[in-house]
Amino acid sequence: MKRIVYLIPFLALALASCTSNSYSIEGITTYENSDGATVVFFHGDETDTTYVKGNAFSFEGVAENPEIGIIRIDNGERKMMYCYFVLEPGKLNIEVSPYSTCSGTPLNEKYTEYQIQKRKDADERRAQLKELNEDSSLTAEQKAEKTEAIWDAYYAKYDALNREIFTAHSNDVVGKEAMMSLNDSREIFDSLYSVAGEAVKNHPDVQKEVNRYKQLDKTAPGQPFIDFTIENGNADGTAVKLSDYVGKGKYVLVDFWASWCGPCKAEMPNLAEVYEKFKGDKFELVGVAVWDERKDTEEILPKLPISWPIIYDAQRVPTELYGINGIPQIILFGPDGTIIARDLRGKAITETLEKYI
Repeated sequence: MKRIVYLIPFLALALASCTSNSYSIEGITTYENSDGATVVFFHGDETDTTYVKGNAFSFEGVAENPEIGIIRIDNGERKMMYCYFVLEPGKLNIEVSPYSTCSGTPLNEKYTEYQIQKRKDADERRAQLKELNEDSSLTAEQKAEKTEAIWDAYYAKYDALNREIFTAHSNDVVGKEAMMSLNDSREIFDSLYSVAGEAVKNHPDVQKEVNRYKQLDKTAPGQPFIDFTIENGNADGTAVKLSDYVGKGKYVLVDFWASWCGPCKAEMPNLAEVYEKFKGDKFELVGVAVWDERKDTEEILPKLPISWPIIYDAQRVPTELYGINGIPQIILFGPDGTIIARDLRGKAITETLEKYI
């Protein structure tokens, strides 16, 4: 009997430790025609799925560390409804609505307040722009000036809100979200990182950005190119390396793009003009399809004025090596492979090439 008496508290403690990180989500939606709609729950690299029944849905599981979770409801009417919240132990009550909320923990109360304020500020900006666009009494120049003022005011409020949140939550996942929203430059990132708590500094999203800036340093103008291989990157499905083009004695302009990217496609006529003007013994242009399905790249090519070589299906291999977080990213490499310029767009491409060719 003694042995049982000693085991019972041990087992109780073990069971308590197993369930201490448990969470339950009780959700409702205010959207009409939602009964039977698909509910997808994104958490980390995982997804769970259920369905709305009587305007309600639920999930449960274990949360090791507080993280941002996302609930997405699709009622089949081409309209997705979302709720962003802090996934952490406890009973979380979610309402998916035009201003979605999550309650149940202090951190979620604050995060909901933060998210709602961001949405309200964005709605106010949209309403102001709509009213301005409909004002026929203004000239095009006056509208452009007022449009810029509206955006400036919006960005000032956005910046102030995120800084307020980061200051109050510099050591939790809410502060991490505010920090990443403020991350417009290396200087801003470094200044925030220097005062962030360990929970923010060690968060995977923040560490990924730390590594991206390191790669930007390694691939800045004046640095040698970093080679990469895409196993099925040629049109015939064979392997291709960046060094098949770069470092071979020509100036090489490399365009990192994707079929779904509007700004990428808008740059294509300019690139076609550049290619026609400079192609030859001294110059080559290469497109690298990133973050895209091969079939989507192949399908869109006939619709674009592309006559230069394409590396297919590169995905994130080159973008991680070169610290790229937005496309198009256009980089000029010298004859020996040295990086000459990054972030080239529009007229700057021609102006830069004319300096060297």
